[in-house]
Amino acid sequence: MKDLRWMAGAGKARWTPAEMMWMAGYAARTEPARGVLSELWVTAVALKDAAGEIFVLVGADVIAVPIAVGDVVADRVRKKFPGMKRGNFCFNASHTHYGPEIRMDKVPFFRIPEEYARKIEGAAERLAGAMVEAIVMALEGMAEARLFARKGEVGFARNRRAQGEGITDHEVPVLEVRGEDGKVRAVVFGYACHNTCMDPQDRMYSSDWAGEARRLIEEKWPGAVGVFVTGCGADQNPDPRGMQELSLKYGAELAAAIGRVMDGEGIELGAKLRVANGEARLEMVPVTSEWIEEGLASDDRGRRTKAEYLKKRLDRGEVLETSYPGPMQVVALGEELLMVMMSGETVVDWAHKFKGEFGDGAKRVWVAGYCNDMYGYVPTKRVQEEGGYEGGRATLWSWLPSAWTGSVEERVTGVVRDLVKQVSSNSSI
Repeated sequence: MKDLRWMAGAGKARWTPAEMMWMAGYAARTEPARGVLSELWVTAVALKDAAGEIFVLVGADVIAVPIAVGDVVADRVRKKFPGMKRGNFCFNASHTHYGPEIRMDKVPFFRIPEEYARKIEGAAERLAGAMVEAIVMALEGMAEARLFARKGEVGFARNRRAQGEGITDHEVPVLEVRGEDGKVRAVVFGYACHNTCMDPQDRMYSSDWAGEARRLIEEKWPGAVGVFVTGCGADQNPDPRGMQELSLKYGAELAAAIGRVMDGEGIELGAKLRVANGEARLEMVPVTSEWIEEGLASDDRGRRTKAEYLKKRLDRGEVLETSYPGPMQVVALGEELLMVMMSGETVVDWAHKFKGEFGDGAKRVWVAGYCNDMYGYVPTKRVQEEGGYEGGRATLWSWLPSAWTGSVEERVTGVVRDLVKQVSSNSSI
């Protein structure tokens, strides 16, 4: 048995709005939320190694965690806990499509009425407050612990771009935090799939299948906190979907899979923590006046709305962005677990790419998306060449002036490889 040198704590806070807000995730909605199906939560786990290095992982039932929200939260926590590093926080969004919109930039694309647009900043502040509450609870509750890496599997995700089976990632990575008394204190778990089980017009606040799995986990291990981390599920949907009952069904399947692997031995993690952060400078295709004029005359509503948005910006004298710094983060827990925490909405190819490149018999690799910032889809070269929504069309509903150039995969891969080298004790990796 390894020495009990990890310190760990967990916390949670509810952030379900008290009022009915405009909901995120579907541009087709024309009305606000109408009720609560399940509560929206923020959960957090704080880890400290034998040398005093700290890592805080936060999971939130929200469509996205913009970098500005993460900055505010980290700054508030660091005032209470001086000495903590901004780069040692990771904020992951469950990407539920049944929570309130917290991004002002979505107003023109989702055609959000002014009375609801005025409430967006308040919702973002409520989320930030809940994040701080959960993190502080986790940091103040740290005690000696043992960490175990486990791996299960469920099969309800399907590649929505494919006619047949398509590329999926059915792995369920699990990080168990167990107190020195043997009790489970936290269960961090992931899966690569959209939280989109229900009809968009149900308009009910819900944490969907991920939240149901978390509820069941916390029910099975009283006192434990479940932290869900979304995988590279940008092109993955639950199948079938469209009913509230399926949300409960998939959540139960996921919780059962976690329960099975928790009954096994697991891989215990040495108490050494290393975190590295970097930015992948993602370049955009230049926007031309011809593209805007064609868009203004288009019958394609998404294309026309985007052209109107860009024209208004140019008429105000603004300069359109030509690139964006996508934050990337790599975390090594002992020599046994490597976590690649990617920003943006990442397609499933990334999980297979990095697990194949960095994993071996002694090291587990956990690849997540939706971490630390949300600015749009992050496709691989294959997906870009195929085109479609994830390949570039999704930018029509985004503040991004245009789609990425073909250098995305090369740039992201280069940054992630460099970060892996930084956290690795084996410089040959």
